[in-house]
Amino acid sequence: MEYFDKRAVSAAGIIAAACLIMGISGTAAAKGKVRNSPCEILIQTGGELAQAVSELEAEVAEDASDPYRDRPDIDTDDWMFILANPWNDIGDYTPELEYLEGQQFDARIIGPMEDMVEAARAEGLSVLLSSGYRSYATQTWLFNRKADEYGEPIAATIVARPGTSEHQTGLCCDITDHYYEMKDASLENTQMYQWMSRHCDEYGFIVRFPKGKEDITGIIYEPWHFRYVGKEAAAYIMEHDLTLEEFLELYQ
Repeated sequence: MEYFDKRAVSAAGIIAAACLIMGISGTAAAKGKVRNSPCEILIQTGGELAQAVSELEAEVAEDASDPYRDRPDIDTDDWMFILANPWNDIGDYTPELEYLEGQQFDARIIGPMEDMVEAARAEGLSVLLSSGYRSYATQTWLFNRKADEYGEPIAATIVARPGTSEHQTGLCCDITDHYYEMKDASLENTQMYQWMSRHCDEYGFIVRFPKGKEDITGIIYEPWHFRYVGKEAAAYIMEHDLTLEEFLELYQ
């Protein structure tokens, strides 16, 4: 309201000053029986100005309430945004697949993956790709094996249930160093992860399961798991420290 009052007072001051300056013209207009004097016209215009200021202020307030108003214009139904997690079962979804360095991926991300790997190797990093695409059948076998060993509730905390593993999308890969293949939180200290986390978005990839977001993703922190979402979305997600779940929620 403070902003509006200042603008309203300013508008009123301009109108008053204009009326004073144009007093003679206003008198002449009255003698000539003109319907609206210049002063009256200015007063009417001033009211419209105040209304415009009020509407603009409302728009500014609305924008300020949405910190993600600059989110990219994307279609969340595109193939690259398919969501597989404990709350989203993609059934027996199977993309068209191609091989890269012994791993299968959705054929549409082979190019970006190759470019990222080549760039990392150009920096002297020893890139190892593992656990690309996993079929529904393979995931079923992995889950059942753990369930037989630990029981289903515990198995579900170790291996994703069939249909809920992101590896089934063919859009992700575990990326580690040839000389540091351990997949635990300590991998974040490797040069491989540090480079990947800074540059993956340039190739359309994100750190899919970041630290501190386990309740949102349903998956433990995995500094080895990179997922393709396209360059525009990846840049936004990484810049704003979002998960894919949080990013997609912005469009609901």
